[in-house]
Amino acid sequence: MVMRIFVALIIIVAIGVGVCALTFNKDQLINLIYFRDFFDVSLPILGFGALVKYLCTGCLFCDSQGKK
Repeated sequence: MVMRIFVALIIIVAIGVGVCALTFNKDQLINLIYFRDFFDVSLPILGFGALVKYLCTGCLFCDSQGKK
C-alpha cells in the first residue's frame, strides 16, 4: 500500500514539474534547472550504490534451495 502511494506521489510530482516547465517564463525556469542539476548529480551515485548492493547480496533463491 505504501509503495502505491509513493509511486502515485512521484507521478504527480513529475506531471507538476512538466506543467510548470511549459507554463513558466524563462526567468522562472531557473528554479527547475536547479532541480534538474540535482538529479544529474545524484542519480549516478544512487545507481552505483544500487549496483554495489546488488553485487554484494547473495542469491535468496539459491539460499532457500540449499545451493551455493
